Amino acid sequence: MFKRALCTALLALALTPAAAHAGGFCCQMSSGVQEGIYSPGGGKFNLRVDYTYSRMEKFFDGDSRLTLSEVKALPAFGGMGSVVPETMDMHRITLTGSYAPIDRLRIVVSAPWIINDMTMQMNMGMGMWMKMKMDQVSGLGDVSLIGLYRIYQDQEIRPKTAISAGAGIKFPTGDDDVEENGRRIHAHMQPGTGSWDPILTAAFMKMFGPSFLVQADMTYHISTKNDLDYEYGDTFALNAYAKYNVTDFLNLSLGANYFHSEQADDPDNNYNGQVKSRLTDYVGYTGEDSIWISPGFQVIPFENASVDFRFQYPLYYYTHGLQQVTDYRLTAGISYGF
Repeated sequence: MFKRALCTALLALALTPAAAHAGGFCCQMSSGVQEGIYSPGGGKFNLRVDYTYSRMEKFFDGDSRLTLSEVKALPAFGGMGSVVPETMDMHRITLTGSYAPIDRLRIVVSAPWIINDMTMQMNMGMGMWMKMKMDQVSGLGDVSLIGLYRIYQDQEIRPKTAISAGAGIKFPTGDDDVEENGRRIHAHMQPGTGSWDPILTAAFMKMFGPSFLVQADMTYHISTKNDLDYEYGDTFALNAYAKYNVTDFLNLSLGANYFHSEQADDPDNNYNGQVKSRLTDYVGYTGEDSIWISPGFQVIPFENASVDFRFQYPLYYYTHGLQQVTDYRLTAGISYGF
């Protein structure tokens, strides 16, 4: 299932005048373009807006892919009232701001706006299935606050090697109690989680000459129970990117991503998490390991600004039980440092 993993290192990519980037990545990093708002360095203030679209249509059980017809034919969904998702479209618009009170420290606040759509099919008996569309769910998601500190850099001015570490918390600002027809909707379609979750993160950066950069980061999100005793499960994300400065205004990137999530828990069945005939809700159908590839590019329109695009595609899935998984993810962002 789709998880609310914190997306770290949405590292800015973009058209600046040649004078601003005569030094390739070195000048970009000194202006904050390459580091973005997730790493100390660059401008004192940074603002960023990201739009992310995720499409979910295919099914996996372990590492085996299933069609919708094969899922509906399984004994678990043979009874009247069984529900199987057909498609899910998830939109996220995230506003992120950061402030560097001192050179090596950056405070980052992110606020997402969530828009979720889902179509599903319900077993009506006698081999008949009825297609249904859930009312669109939208609203403020969970706000996060993270502090990042650069614990190592090889030189004070335009470092070529740097290591950062950070910690933060996700606040339960999003609604986690949206209902439809008197029943709470699928927990992972709710705008918020309702839980206070610690976040741990670390990042590494290494430059090889003026035009080639390697970055890696990892994030561990510790899930806690919300007021309804639902727990989404811990998540761990590991990302590695190689970036090449093609021209003064264009960078290309290629990334590899690993994502792990634990199974959710709904001991009191407040989100129908104990109902095995509802693929959308049953907690036994949560938790995954996946590997992704992420090509992207960045254009720099002027100094301290960037516009970037990224396409993420899963190369491998292993799910804990039968699940509908993400087919692909598109991200577009714009950032400015001052």
